[in-house]
Amino acid sequence: MEKKRFDYYTAISIIPLLILFLVFFLPLYQNLKGAFLSDGSFTIKRVTESFTSAYNRQILVFTLKQASLSALFSVLFALPGAYLFSNYKFHFRKLVLSISNLCFVLPSILVVLGFVIFYGNGGVLNTILMKILRTDEPPLRILYSFKAIILAHVFLNFPVALSLITDSWSHLSRNQENASMLMGASSIKTFCKITLPRILPSILSAGLLIFLFCFTSFSIILVLGGGPQFTTIEVEIYRLNNIVRNTSKAAALSVYSFSVNLFCLVIYLIFSSLFKNREKHRLSRLVKPNSRLTYFAITFYIVIMMLFFFAPLVSIIWRSFYSTSQRLGTGYTIRAYKELFGLESSLAMKNTLGAIKSSLSIAIASASVSTIISLCLALWISKSKKGAFFELLSMLPMAISSVTLGLGYSLMRASVSDGSILTGPMLVVLAHTVITLPFCLRTLLPILRSQKENKLNAAYTMGSSKMKASLDIEIPSILSSIIKAFIFAFALSMGEVNATLTLAQGKVSTLPLQLYRLINSYNYQGACAVGTILMVITFIVFILCEYLFRETER
Repeated sequence: MEKKRFDYYTAISIIPLLILFLVFFLPLYQNLKGAFLSDGSFTIKRVTESFTSAYNRQILVFTLKQASLSALFSVLFALPGAYLFSNYKFHFRKLVLSISNLCFVLPSILVVLGFVIFYGNGGVLNTILMKILRTDEPPLRILYSFKAIILAHVFLNFPVALSLITDSWSHLSRNQENASMLMGASSIKTFCKITLPRILPSILSAGLLIFLFCFTSFSIILVLGGGPQFTTIEVEIYRLNNIVRNTSKAAALSVYSFSVNLFCLVIYLIFSSLFKNREKHRLSRLVKPNSRLTYFAITFYIVIMMLFFFAPLVSIIWRSFYSTSQRLGTGYTIRAYKELFGLESSLAMKNTLGAIKSSLSIAIASASVSTIISLCLALWISKSKKGAFFELLSMLPMAISSVTLGLGYSLMRASVSDGSILTGPMLVVLAHTVITLPFCLRTLLPILRSQKENKLNAAYTMGSSKMKASLDIEIPSILSSIIKAFIFAFALSMGEVNATLTLAQGKVSTLPLQLYRLINSYNYQGACAVGTILMVITFIVFILCEYLFRETER
């Protein structure tokens, strides 16, 4: 009876595993093939030369440095907030946590634009400071520097740390801490000896996940770095493949990137498993602030967080209505939006409407495929005795960056004709499916694992087939999570630029690509108009995700 029960779940996993093999493992094989095969013979010469090159060593060291510091500062910035949000009850607590999560679904290219507009030498912040200080020189020179890279990474990733650590901390019981305090231990000693060890898995999990994101960062490095001294592995892979046209060297360098990412992914999953075993005392530890100092700390942190978060985004909207062009005139205007919607002719903006349609089509297609595949895999993994292994197998796409994935698809495309399915928009859809799949799986798998099987067992007892019981009971019970996974995948696909930039080659135009080109051509008003449209779409997606999350919590 038990053996037959798993037949249905195994059957529904076969096609998704086959698709995963075609869209992920085959491109990965193409990368490894390009790195280790030369004229049909196996060789490690390319990989050895790649790792021993002085220039590449410098790139590897910088990549590790910026990813480590980005993860460290993201966690450090999140820790005070995690303490306040997990210990104190105050107005707008849930709202602030929800708004902070918006950072995570923002496209990285949008963050780049916001930082250019707000922190640039002629940006909003420097303009205000120059008026206050009555100087002609910008007092803050942040862009095109190492500081800009770290700042942008913290902006984009600290919500990950804030969410994970707050969730873990708010589940802890006060009993051990109260006992420690009654025995005469100080607050600092109690935190170090009692609290910290209990939240350490979530801190390490958040740090590793952010390191993984920052290690594979591309558009932030490419635009905000501003020079070869800030080149990372992903930027160098893109340069070797798309500019130098040396795919063999690019593939050899991608081996190192995949190895580091795979190691981080395994460690992250280990800490995540520890994080799942947290105590179950949700919100029982929340108390009202008992002093003015606590009120001040909460207010100060929220104000800093909101200024840090909102200022660059608001600057994008403002700049989309403000022209600084000496040729077309300065001042407030809606010219950029007229050009965007085709009401006025513009060479730079003429493809924007097509890019919006293309982005929506690609996002809907990739999110649909990704959600269906992840649902089938999640159903199978949640019932399998070897779930941990199959979970790692399904999460492997997180260990390959979108640039490296794009390289694999480029190598695949080189071996087929121009009329093949592996060209144009379909190639981008496949790449986006692989990129969004792990996030869909991480949305669905914990929900399925937490489901009790009483209703399923009752259905089996009454003679229902495994398929009917799953379709009538199991899947409807997680419908809001399925929709949430789709929306999350849709948002990620809408903002994806790394793999798309590698694969487009002029045949595909998406909203992030259009934004990237406008930034590079210094058409900041047009870029801000496009960025505002992308921001509105992201905000709508975010609202839907938050609504579904609250429905799931109920």
